[in-house]
Amino acid sequence: MKIAHWTMCNGSGMNNVAETLVKAEKSIGLDSHLCNIDEKAAAEWDEVLDADVHVSHTHFPEPFKKRLTKPYKLVWVGHGTPEIAFNMAVESGKHMPHGCSDSWMLLQHWLKISDAVVTFWPRHEAIYRTMVAKKTPVHCIPMGIDKSFWKPVPSNGHFAGSPAVYTAENCHTIKWPFDLFIAWPLVYPKVNGNPSLHALYLPTDMHRWFFPLVNANGAAYGSHIAPVTFLPDGMRNAFCSVDYYIGLVRYGDFNRCSLEANACGCKTISYEGNPYSDFWVSEGDQRRIADQLISILNGAVPARDKSPVPEAVEMAQAMKNVYETC
Repeated sequence: MKIAHWTMCNGSGMNNVAETLVKAEKSIGLDSHLCNIDEKAAAEWDEVLDADVHVSHTHFPEPFKKRLTKPYKLVWVGHGTPEIAFNMAVESGKHMPHGCSDSWMLLQHWLKISDAVVTFWPRHEAIYRTMVAKKTPVHCIPMGIDKSFWKPVPSNGHFAGSPAVYTAENCHTIKWPFDLFIAWPLVYPKVNGNPSLHALYLPTDMHRWFFPLVNANGAAYGSHIAPVTFLPDGMRNAFCSVDYYIGLVRYGDFNRCSLEANACGCKTISYEGNPYSDFWVSEGDQRRIADQLISILNGAVPARDKSPVPEAVEMAQAMKNVYETC
């Protein structure tokens, strides 16, 4: 069976999941290929003209579709949350009302035309089931990672702070550090030791809003806040060099970053609902979040009995079942 995975090759979590999936599918005997949707890579598309299944992680290029003559199955993998797709579409429509990108309409398009829909979150599965055509299967599969790489390794040096707290989420509204920055000035004076927050991956084009906030409310004190990003080796080292990773993804969703942190042995904190986290805080009132973080960071809360992080091959086996049954 030949599989073509179409994705933006932009280093995002979505891109990384697609790459991991292709590698894992190859390991179980599938002829899987990673395809860059950028038309600058069109010369490479000939390699997958005869694919049995085309998997869209973002788009499925129209110029390519016009060249296809062999029957194929189309599988859509939903990476972003339904809420962020809706929010991005509304915000885009406010500022570019003519010919704007509409992620919400695109999501509905995939739900309408795909032979099968794949998600990694039971919550998203329930939403998509209310939106697809009656006979379109919606599969919730494990998001696996390469645990031969994402694992505890010797640290290059502990990050500043005792405890050292780390966050590095993609700065979409669904998981940006706004709530954490509001809560942090209430947290660090009441945590034993000398706590320090390391908040990375804060894009420079958002500094004009975030830095006045952290300077005004004192979150900048005892923090290291920067647009810095790490390559995989550096990210793994960071997980192994801090005491806690905080990934506040709304609605209790998990993401690849939280899986990697957990696999590296880092203690993790999320909103209530993430099955892979050691500790939960309640989404909403930042004062309550602060009180809960103080208890966690002071060691007053026992760790949860969290779910084990799935292996990449588990994800590949589940996708193989999708291909064979759609």
